[in-house]
Amino acid sequence: MTRLRAELTARLRNLAVLELANTVWIGWVVFVTLDAPMSAANAVGYGLAAAHLVIGALYWAAKLRQLGAGLSRPPLTGVFRWLRPVCAVGLAAGLVVIATALAGRPRGIDVVPGAVLYGLAAAEYVNYFQWQLMHDTRADLRRLLRTRRLRRSHLYEDIRVHQKPQAAR
Repeated sequence: MTRLRAELTARLRNLAVLELANTVWIGWVVFVTLDAPMSAANAVGYGLAAAHLVIGALYWAAKLRQLGAGLSRPPLTGVFRWLRPVCAVGLAAGLVVIATALAGRPRGIDVVPGAVLYGLAAAEYVNYFQWQLMHDTRADLRRLLRTRRLRRSHLYEDIRVHQKPQAAR
């Protein structure tokens, strides 16, 4: 295995593991350390954030499998294509729950963690299904500084490039 391939394999593995670890860590911080109640807003915010982090972990694991097996496309591309609109609907429904909770004049701890987690979920949705928001490598930062614009996310590009061919008319 070349050095570059080994580095990419390690990076993909780290991304997958860290996304899963973040689901546990965030839950621990919110519900144990902050002792936030399991209100509708907090549960929905955490559920949406955790779901998007798990989807991210699955995507990086699929990319790792693609690299390791020399596949032309990542496994489960069709599942991710299906998840994109499902997640958008989930975020819309979550926004209704959060807005309803805020309109009910709750105590801060009953809704604020959920609202913050909702924001994280929305950012993760954009980061995975639309535009790359995370720029944590030198190459990503150099590209961002050079072009001064966000690039389409890796998952967005995989879904776009690996769509099933349209039937001839």
